[in-house]
Amino acid sequence: MFDPFEILNLEKSYSLDPLILEKHYFAEQKKSHPDQFSRATPEEKAQALKQSILVNQAYQILKNPLQRAEYLLKSAGVDSLSHDPSFLGEVMTWTERLQNGKDLKPELLDKEEFLFNELENGLRDKDYEKARVAFYRLTYVCKLLRQSEGE
Repeated sequence: MFDPFEILNLEKSYSLDPLILEKHYFAEQKKSHPDQFSRATPEEKAQALKQSILVNQAYQILKNPLQRAEYLLKSAGVDSLSHDPSFLGEVMTWTERLQNGKDLKPELLDKEEFLFNELENGLRDKDYEKARVAFYRLTYVCKLLRQSEGE
């Protein structure tokens, strides 16, 4: 099974120092760089290319906090939350306010920060229900933030 933490030789944890992540990424990428295989057999070159692709995929997942959380939840056997009726009203209110031209960026950034903390705490404490709810809500808040920024 594809494990981005294993590929980049990192401890499986939601909390990652971006500088350490980058350091591990470059160290692993250097091992499979084409320059290292200029005199290798075609099979060795193909294997190095495959490893390089895996290293890039691992890095992309781990550098994105939502993708990293999604991976950790799935690897813990936690199913995604399909709906959250108690949160739907809040999302609808935000959407309506955005459509009416309100600047929600400060409010949404506060909510995002709160939810990222909830997510991190839930994953750290193995409170997967808390993490699952925070992850679900974060996906909406991040979408609304992009909308508020005009993307």
